[in-house]
Parts: sequence; structure tokens; C-alpha cells
Amino acid sequence: MTPATINRDLDRLRRARAKVALLVVADPVYSPIFKRLEDEIGNLEALQSDDVIARARAVARQMATA
Repeated sequence: MTPATINRDLDRLRRARAKVALLVVADPVYSPIFKRLEDEIGNLEALQSDDVIARARAVARQMATA
């Protein structure tokens, strides 16, 4: 993934998380979606990091959910 793609995806996921947060407050049934968005955001943020271990964990998490 290119840095531009990661940034675009992060922006999109953060906007989605904000919308889903409102849904979760209204009805906790949306909690799994909120959690998934948080996980995806964390993975992409780790990919942006200079920390090799954090990037490796992000890749491993992505493979585990694929």
C-alpha cells in the first residue's frame, strides 16, 4: 500500500467510525462493526509507523482475519 492510499483509507475509516459510534450509542447491536473499524484503523496506523514490530503485528492481524 502506498502512503497516499493508507491516508485515504484511514480518513474513510475514521469517518465511518464516527458515524457508527452514534449508532452504537443508540443501539449496542452495532458494537461489532465499531470494533472492526477500530481494528482496521489500528492496523493501518501501524503500517504507517516506523516501528517494524508494529508493522509486523499489523500484517499478521490482517492475515489472521483474511
